[in-house]
Amino acid sequence: MTSEPEVPVVDARHASGMRLALFASWLSGVNCRAPLVASGALLPLVMPALGLSPATASLLTALPLLVLAVLSLPGGLLTHRLGPRLTLLVTQLVIAVGGALRAAAAGPFVFFAAVSVLGSGIGLAQPALVHAARRISGRRATVATAVYSNGLVLGGLLGSALSAPFLLPLAGGSWRGVFLLWGLLGIIAAALWLFIPLADDRAGPPSGARPQPAPIPGLGPVIVIFCCQSAIFYGLVTWLPDFYVAAGASLAAAAVPVSILSAGSVLGVVVTPLLVRRGGGFRGALLLTGVLDVAALVLLLADPALGDIVAGVVGAGTAIALTVGMAVPAVLAPAGETGRVSGLLLAIGYAVAALGPVEIGGLRDLTGAFAPGFALLAALAVVWSLASLSLPHWEATGT
Repeated sequence: MTSEPEVPVVDARHASGMRLALFASWLSGVNCRAPLVASGALLPLVMPALGLSPATASLLTALPLLVLAVLSLPGGLLTHRLGPRLTLLVTQLVIAVGGALRAAAAGPFVFFAAVSVLGSGIGLAQPALVHAARRISGRRATVATAVYSNGLVLGGLLGSALSAPFLLPLAGGSWRGVFLLWGLLGIIAAALWLFIPLADDRAGPPSGARPQPAPIPGLGPVIVIFCCQSAIFYGLVTWLPDFYVAAGASLAAAAVPVSILSAGSVLGVVVTPLLVRRGGGFRGALLLTGVLDVAALVLLLADPALGDIVAGVVGAGTAIALTVGMAVPAVLAPAGETGRVSGLLLAIGYAVAALGPVEIGGLRDLTGAFAPGFALLAALAVVWSLASLSLPHWEATGT
């Protein structure tokens, strides 16, 4: 890269400023995933209550992903205009409001409007999280990226593991009450950003032409991989519970594979910096995880009883690919272009990610079975593996 290295800009007057900023990023990551994943965990209750078919129900995950895709690029521009701190404060509140509004829905239209608000908050927030990692840790941002990525994947674990077994009884058996409880998380995350000593980094110089950013070699394959891992993750998160309920499992038991998927994601994020350093950089980490996800998804088709093992492997693989994909803009984008590059990555990635839940629901409507949809996810893992072979060997990985 030819751009000048960027130094951290957490206010040095605060000895605990970096730790507080990292914690706020982590909690915001949790809030960007848990309320969304909770929709899948409660899908067997929401579908009959709102009269949704499987194809329509897939929109509970797909719609916020599409909104997320549309708003990710504007989110990157907004972050450069307002700075990541203010952007994250506002977007965490939007997530809280959108998530809680699901509880007020008497029919599908209001419910889908609420999940659109939820998706808009997430779409605007995630580029700001990438930018915040850059501002907290400078160009050595893979570790900082892993922190908020850990929040994202742990949010998936909490959304699936807590919603049905724990929060549902706490809410008196009401899925609406569970959505209200998740709304409290966004309020807490927003409040934290009031106290973050993150230095102001709003829009750049007001005068003069903005230099044309240099292209990042390998960004195209990274976007392809990000698309594939997102479609695989959200496809399984949305439909694994209903898959096992249809096979005779209780709602609580059917939530276990998704919880394991998210637990594997937590492990994947933790090992990402080490894997990048010692496993052939970004390229080696993405190739290894792509091949493992192909094998795991084929195993799911061969023997659904092994779903717990499959979920753990796929969870780890998609989390590593997510973390590496989000780290690429933070580490390799020219100074001042982090938000825009990350917004582009997220916009394309989440637009394709919406196909995961939709294709599984649509193919189930057509065939009455989950296997065709899961087979398509395995094909996406093959595309992911092939795309990783075309990545350059980046010398600097930001770890």
